[in-house]
Amino acid sequence: MEVVVLGLILDIIGIFILTLVAIIDYPHQRIFGEKEWWKRYWWQGWRPIFIVRPPNEKAELKIKWTRKVVVYGIIPPKHQWNIIGFLCILVGFALQLKFFLS
Repeated sequence: MEVVVLGLILDIIGIFILTLVAIIDYPHQRIFGEKEWWKRYWWQGWRPIFIVRPPNEKAELKIKWTRKVVVYGIIPPKHQWNIIGFLCILVGFALQLKFFLS
């Protein structure tokens, strides 16, 4: 029974992620000048927790709630969240199916 509940929770989380992605379009741009088969994108990402490594000293964990960094990637952020939401729904469906078939 716990597997069904976990599957339903994952389905709800996946649907929530896909709904947010459809409502909020995260701005990104393609980097031109690359080869056609090697597309790259950049966007500004929110990274509040980061590590500071001064030379010859111990690394520190810092928190700055307004910190934004430029992120580079092969897959745009909208597609990344779509993949995560779809995987949540798929795993939730598989867990429910496993319970009902056993």
